[in-house]
Amino acid sequence: MKKWYIVASLLAVMLLATSCGVTSPTPLPAGVIKIVDHSMAWGESGAAEVSVTVENAGYSSIELAEVTVKFYAGKNFVGTSSDAVMNLKPGETWDFKIVYSGASCDRVTSYDVTATATTSSRGY
Repeated sequence: MKKWYIVASLLAVMLLATSCGVTSPTPLPAGVIKIVDHSMAWGESGAAEVSVTVENAGYSSIELAEVTVKFYAGKNFVGTSSDAVMNLKPGETWDFKIVYSGASCDRVTSYDVTATATTSSRGY
């Protein structure tokens, strides 16, 4: 009877020791919008134009990807513009051209780009 207890104890210790090293993989992000590239130029009308490329870096489709650009003249905020695309599939990229033609558009010296994503809860 004592041998059986020792063997069972050793087996239990071995199982515990081997299961402690098991790690689960890190889950991939569901829908992640990534800004790949952006640059500013002036259009023929004198409006400030920001070209932005975004990518769905997640594993689910993005129902709505929105890019917003805030425009500044020096340190002063002068305006904002945005655009959106629907149904951006995993790994897919999209090019936006965000135009600002409001007051002081000819004095724009800098900008900030943000991108947001709404993902499907259906996981496709």
